[in-house]
Amino acid sequence: MDSIDDLLLHLRPFLSPDGEEPVLLINGKPAGFDRSILGYPPEALARLAILKPEAAARYGAAPGRRVVNLVLKQHFASLELDASTSAPFRGGQMSNGLIPSRTIIDGDTRWNIRANIGRDSGMRKNARSIPQDAGGHYRSGVISALDGGEIDPALSAAAGSTIVTAALQGLSLAAPPSLADLVATAGQSDPFDPNAYTSLQSARSSVSLAIGMARPVGPFGLSVSLTANSLRSEGLRGVPMASVVLPAGNPWSPFSRDVLLTRPLDGINALRADNLAQSLGGSLTLNGSVAGWQTNLGISYRISRNDNLLETGIDTQSVQNLLDIGDPAFNPYAPWPRHLLRGTRTRTVSDDWSVRADLQKGVVQLPAGPLTISLSGNANRAATHMRQHDAKGNAVTTNDRSRDQANVQAALTVPIARRGNESPFPIGDLSVDLTAGWQSMSESKAQWRFSSGVTWSPIRAVQFRAMFDDQQASPSVTELDGPIVTTVTRMVDYAKQVVAEPIIITGGNPALKGGSRQEVRVSAMVRPLKSGMLTFNVGYRQTVSKNMPSPLPELTPAIEAAFKDRITRDADGNLVSIDARSINIARDRIADLSGGLALRFAGGNTTAIPGARADPVQYTLALNEIYHLKSEMFVKAGLPVIDRLRGGSGLSRHTVSLQFDVGTRGLGASLSANWNSAARIDSPGSNRDQVFRVTPPLTINLSTFLNPDNIFKGWRNNPLTKGWKISAAVQNLLNSYRRVALINGQIPAGYTHDEIDPLGRTIRLQIRKRF
Repeated sequence: MDSIDDLLLHLRPFLSPDGEEPVLLINGKPAGFDRSILGYPPEALARLAILKPEAAARYGAAPGRRVVNLVLKQHFASLELDASTSAPFRGGQMSNGLIPSRTIIDGDTRWNIRANIGRDSGMRKNARSIPQDAGGHYRSGVISALDGGEIDPALSAAAGSTIVTAALQGLSLAAPPSLADLVATAGQSDPFDPNAYTSLQSARSSVSLAIGMARPVGPFGLSVSLTANSLRSEGLRGVPMASVVLPAGNPWSPFSRDVLLTRPLDGINALRADNLAQSLGGSLTLNGSVAGWQTNLGISYRISRNDNLLETGIDTQSVQNLLDIGDPAFNPYAPWPRHLLRGTRTRTVSDDWSVRADLQKGVVQLPAGPLTISLSGNANRAATHMRQHDAKGNAVTTNDRSRDQANVQAALTVPIARRGNESPFPIGDLSVDLTAGWQSMSESKAQWRFSSGVTWSPIRAVQFRAMFDDQQASPSVTELDGPIVTTVTRMVDYAKQVVAEPIIITGGNPALKGGSRQEVRVSAMVRPLKSGMLTFNVGYRQTVSKNMPSPLPELTPAIEAAFKDRITRDADGNLVSIDARSINIARDRIADLSGGLALRFAGGNTTAIPGARADPVQYTLALNEIYHLKSEMFVKAGLPVIDRLRGGSGLSRHTVSLQFDVGTRGLGASLSANWNSAARIDSPGSNRDQVFRVTPPLTINLSTFLNPDNIFKGWRNNPLTKGWKISAAVQNLLNSYRRVALINGQIPAGYTHDEIDPLGRTIRLQIRKRF
C-alpha cells in the first residue's frame, strides 16, 4: 500500500462485507470535502481506528456505515517517486504509471502535492485467438457481380476467363478505369486482417494533480484542496466497409451491367470510439468549536467537461444516392470524404456547487454517558449543458438543465445503560440512535428519511445491533443529468448465443422518478479473546425498494423482455445498442445473510536474514461470505417477476471473499481470493436446451513487497540505498474466467476464454523511492 487510499481499499473486507466506503475522520474531526488526505503515504499515520457502527449517524452519514479515524503523526516529511508497469502474461497490452508526491506534517499544519500520470496501451483483437468477423475486408476495394457470378462478359473476354472479382489495388483512381485496366487485377483481392484494427481494450491515458493544505486559523482548523483530472480513452471499432451498387450508366463505370463495389471509406482507417473527461475542483473546510458545538463547515466547487465521439459506420444510403444520380464529382474509387461517416459527438459541461455543515454536541450527561445530538445540512446546485451532433455537425440533441438540492439530518444518540456503572438496569452496554432527515430537489416533492438503531453489548465479548431505515429518495444529480457517454463493450448475447459488441449508452436519464426503500439489518459481533485479535460477525439484511432508480441489469433474456425499448437489434437480430442509463424498478426485494471472521496475531521474531531487524511477524485474515436468500425484481405491471437467483439474471447465491496478509517490518505478502457459486440464465419460454450455466471465476491475487533498508543493515544509512520499496503483484493467478455454457455442457461459438476475458493473468511491478 503506497497511499492511505490504497490502505483503506485493502481494509475494506475488514470494515464491511459488502465493501462500502467508510466515513473518514482526520485526527477525530470529519474530513468533509477534503479528499487530499487519501494521497498521503501510509507511513504518515500514527494509527488508524475503526469506530463502532452506530458512530455514522453522529457525522451525518447513512446509518450503518463504518467510520474510520485517521490519526496522523505530529511530524512527518516525505518526498516520493513511484513508478509501475504491468502487463498480461500473454502480452498484448502495457500499463505504465508514475506518481511523484511531497507530504509535510508539522503539528496541526500539513500540506501535500501528488501527481499521477498513467498510460495503458490498447489491446487489439489480433493479440488473441479470435475469429474474424464475417464479410469481405479489402484495403482498396473489390468489384463483383450482384449475384456473385460473372462481373461483365466483356471483362471476361478480355481476360480470357470468367472473372467474378477484380481488385482496385494499383489502379489510377483519378479517372474511370477501363476494362483493360481491370484485366491486370482480375481475380485478385487485397484483404487485410480486420482484427488488427479492432480494440479489445481501449488505449487510456490519465493525468491528475491533487494539492491539499491544512493549518490552524485562530480557534479553527482550515483545510483547502485543489484537484485536476484528465482521462482520455481511445478505442478502434474496425475498418468500415460498404457494399454499394455501381450502376451501368454511371460515368465512372466501364461495365455494361450493374456491379457491386465493396470498399472501405478511405483505406484502412478504423472507426473511432474516443472519450475525454476533464475536471477541475476545489474545496474549503473549517473545523472547530462554536458555542460548545463541534462544527464542520465546507464548500466545494467542481467543473467537468466530457467529449465523447462514436463513429458507427459508412452512410451507404448517401453514397448510393450519389451513384444513382451519376454525380460526376463523386469518384467511387478514390478515398471517400469523412463526412460520409455515421457517428455522434456529445459534449457536456457540468458545474457543481456544494455547501455542507455538520454540528455535534453532548447536550445532557446521563448515567450511562452523554446524550449526543448531531445536525447536518447540505445544499447543492448542479448545472449541465449537453450538445450532441452527428458526423456532419448537425445538432441532434441539446439539453440545458440546472437542479437545486438540499437536505438536513438530525441524529440523537442515547446511552441507556453502561457496563460497570451503578445502573438500575445491569444489562451491559445499551444505546439507541435515532435519525430523521429531509430532502428537497428541483422538480421533485420533499422527501423524508427515518432510521433507528439499537446497540447492545451484554458482555464485553458480544455485541448485537439492529437497525431499521425508511427513506424516500430522489435520483441523484448524476443519475438525472450525468454526461451521455457511448462506448463499445464486448458482452455475451444470450439470445443469439454469440459474443457481441453493442454500443452502450450511459449517463443521466432526466425521466427518472423518486422512490422509497425500507431496510432492516440485524447483526452480531463476537470477540472471544480479550485482546480482540479474533472477531466473528454474522448479519441479516432485508431491503424492499419501490420505484427506486437502478442501473440496467446485465442483458439476460428476462431483462431484455422487460426492457425491449432499451434494446436495439438489426434486421438479422444482431445486438446493435443498449440504453443502459438508470431506470425505475416498480419493486425490488433483497434478503441475504452475511458472516465472517477477522483474525490478527503476531508470530515469533524473524531472524532468517543475517543483520535483519528482529521484528515479529504479523498475520491478518479476513473471511467473509454473503448468502443471498432472495433477490426478486418486479419491473412494471403486466410483466412477470424476475427472480435473479433462479435464472433471471445469473446472480450467484454464494459469494465468498478472503484476504490474508503476512509480514514484518520491510517484508510482506498478501493473498486475496473471491469465489461465487454457479448460476443459471433461462431463455424465454421453457426450452431447456437454451438454458445457460454461468460459472464465475475463482479469482486469486497475490502480491509481495520488500523494503531493503529494513532488512539489510548496510542499506539503512546510505542515501542511495535507503527508502526503496519493491513490490510485485499477480492478478488472476489461476487465469480463470467467467465460463458460459449451455445446460448440456456445450460451449457456444464465441464463448472462448479469449473472447470473454482477453486480459487474463497479469503481473505488476512497482518501485518506490522515498527521499
